[in-house]
Amino acid sequence: MKTRIVIAALAASFITLIAFGQEMSGGYSQPQSQPPQSSTGGQQKTTTSTTTKTTYPQGVKGYLDQQLATSKDKKFHVALNGKDVALTPVTFHEEKKLGGNKSATAVDMKGVDGKIYEIDFVLSGSQVTGASVGKVNGKPPSSQ
Repeated sequence: MKTRIVIAALAASFITLIAFGQEMSGGYSQPQSQPPQSSTGGQQKTTTSTTTKTTYPQGVKGYLDQQLATSKDKKFHVALNGKDVALTPVTFHEEKKLGGNKSATAVDMKGVDGKIYEIDFVLSGSQVTGASVGKVNGKPPSSQ
């Protein structure tokens, strides 16, 4: 009986990973604008006697919570014009569907310099696949 439950759980996990475009080796990639994570990649692993399950952050809020928790200064870091900018989330905007399984969400964040940065996150399913600076104090970053 236990074998049937384990096989069913593994099959369900495999199907879920395929449905979300993941591969068994962990297809989650971090946005290029983020500094490198520790050797575990910021992923949490839960181990049982029969399987190992990797837990991925869900949605922008989950992703940001995970990034803030693993950051030494408890800030979200993004590169802008070759400089590292430390940010704290302030306001989450409504998610916009881009078509297919993709969507985008903007988050207003306050920098240590006092400026408000609008960070645009791209999601595939509920996984964050990219982040970029959309605006700084309401203007495109190139005009700063």
